Amino acid sequence: MKKNSVKNILRRAISIPIKSQKIIQFSPPRSGSTLIYNILRDVFPEKDIEKLHVYRYAILKSPIVITYRHPLDCIASSIQRYGLVPTDEVIEKQVVEFEQNGIWDILRLRDEKNVLMLRYEEFVSDFDKIFEGIEVFFGIFIPLEKRKIIADRYQIKNIEKIVRSKNTFDEYDEVTHWHGKHISKYKGKPYYYKKFFQDGQIKYLKNIYKDYLTAFNYN
Repeated sequence: MKKNSVKNILRRAISIPIKSQKIIQFSPPRSGSTLIYNILRDVFPEKDIEKLHVYRYAILKSPIVITYRHPLDCIASSIQRYGLVPTDEVIEKQVVEFEQNGIWDILRLRDEKNVLMLRYEEFVSDFDKIFEGIEVFFGIFIPLEKRKIIADRYQIKNIEKIVRSKNTFDEYDEVTHWHGKHISKYKGKPYYYKKFFQDGQIKYLKNIYKDYLTAFNYN
C-alpha cells in the first residue's frame, strides 16, 4: 500500500465509530462488492455487515467500506451477468441502472471520515491489499493464518464451484450473496472493456463517466 494511502486511512480512522455493531459495504454493482462483503463477514463475525448499492443518509452513522472499479468494466460485467450482447440499447439501459445503484454516490462519500475506499484493480489479485486496508482503517490485526484461510476461500476457482449450481444471476445464496453467472469469462480481469465494447461505445461511455474517471484516475 502506498505511504500516502496509509496516511489518508489513518487520518480518517481517528473518528470512526469502531464500536458500531454495523459495518456497511457500499458500492456500484460489479465492483468486487460481494467479495469484500464476505471477507468483512469473516473478519468481523460478531458484526452486522450490510451490503448496499443504493445510498441512504443513515449509513453515515456506521463505518463504510466502498469498492470502486473502472466504470466501463462494471458495465461490461453487468451486461454479461444478464447474458446480453452489448448493443447500444443494452448499454443505455445499463447506464440507467447504474445511475440508480450508487455509481455517483461514491464521489460524495469518498472523503467522509468513516469511509474506507478499496480499488478493485489493486485488490482483485492481491488480497493483502484488502487485509492491510481493513487493519489500518479499523485499527485491528488479522493473523497471517486467518488471512490465508480467507484468501484461499475466495479464490475465483472456488467461487466458481459455489455458483456453478445456479443457472441465472437471479439465483443466489441469501447469506453470501453469490449469484449465478457471478464470474464472467474474463475472470474479473481489469480493463477488459477494451475488448468487449466497440470503439464508439467506449467513447460514449467515457464521456458519460468522465468525472468519475478523472476523480479516480482511470483512463
